[in-house]
Amino acid sequence: MTVKGNRKTRLLRTDDVIIFFIGLLALFYIDIVGQLYLSEIILILLAPLLWVRKSRALLGNPDARKILLLGLVWFLGQVLTDLIRQTPLPDLARGWAGIVVLLISFSSLYLLLGNNTRRIKIFIFGYVLSGLISPFIQPLPYFADYPWKFGFGHPVVLLAFLFVIGISQGYLKQMGKWLWLIIAVGVLSFFLNARALGGAVLFSAVILWLRTSPMTRRILSRLNVKNLLITSLLIVVIGWGLLAGYAYSAERGWLGQNSKAKFEMQYNNSLISLIVGGRYSILASSRAILDSPIIGHGSWAKDMKYRLYLFELADLGYQLSAAQLENVVYESDLIPAHSHLMQAWVWAGLLGALFWGWVLVFVGRTFIRASVLPNELYPLLLFFCIIAVWHILFSPFGSLARVQWALRFVVFLSVNIWNEK
Repeated sequence: MTVKGNRKTRLLRTDDVIIFFIGLLALFYIDIVGQLYLSEIILILLAPLLWVRKSRALLGNPDARKILLLGLVWFLGQVLTDLIRQTPLPDLARGWAGIVVLLISFSSLYLLLGNNTRRIKIFIFGYVLSGLISPFIQPLPYFADYPWKFGFGHPVVLLAFLFVIGISQGYLKQMGKWLWLIIAVGVLSFFLNARALGGAVLFSAVILWLRTSPMTRRILSRLNVKNLLITSLLIVVIGWGLLAGYAYSAERGWLGQNSKAKFEMQYNNSLISLIVGGRYSILASSRAILDSPIIGHGSWAKDMKYRLYLFELADLGYQLSAAQLENVVYESDLIPAHSHLMQAWVWAGLLGALFWGWVLVFVGRTFIRASVLPNELYPLLLFFCIIAVWHILFSPFGSLARVQWALRFVVFLSVNIWNEK
């Protein structure tokens, strides 16, 4: 009996080392039909073995099945679109590979981590170290100009949340005592010109603070339509307040001269202009979708006429110089789509939008359920939910996003499983 127990312990420790090692390689890549991360290669190689041994754990989860099913629908939409549009083979290969790699990586990572909190934390710790090391070896574009936004910011934020999770040991009140650390990292992100990251961190901190208050606990203890509306309104007010606070601070130069210059360029007499001004691609992608709402324009869709719509930025009152507008329009011939949702719609048509639309609803549902019954990963879950919504609506889906979404899906599914028990 003891021998079997020791063997099981050694096996678990071996699995932990493998999981940490995969996380450690998460942000290093090689160029094969685009950027393929080393962690993805390992997860793809492990996929057959994991499916043979544990596929029931994946297919037995209704939400996991929906992710895979709708992912396949997205892939089908991309294939049909590329065949109809006669997309060049190099672009077609990258578009198809991106979807397939995401689905396989997610499946393998879920089967490795499951709903095991310890393993999830081990993987994230490896991922954090990868994020801190990789900028010195394979820096992302723009890292030299924005080292926090395109390098150290995200891993440091995850490290802060990992610390709060570890020291609080699942106790909500203990999590609340470490809000100052989360707030400090959020403010630092704003100061270092990573507004989306800083906003997501501060939003998480505010919601965590509210969740520890007696009033919020009473509201969430009785989850009904009225309380959901109150909670939703509260979240909107919090978001608007954070945006107003950023505008006030940036305008006065409290967040540095770079933030002030960016604010002046994007602000157009309303807070919403700060979002639209920073995500000008919607002017092009929305026209492309209106022109072909069912069938997309193909993987890595290119059409210069849609970029010309970006000149309307000047007509909308944004303070962009002629040189800046020229650079924005002619930097590439890709149809701009600074959004997971819009990019999938432009590339794969309505079937691509269907996947990310469902994920958006899934994230919202996970956020509500986790807030009703917080668990050990609750602070991290808050951040993942908020940044996920932002990325779906306002960030392009690239190779790095695949790694991030594989982890997020695992955390979301695990939290939902714990709340069902």
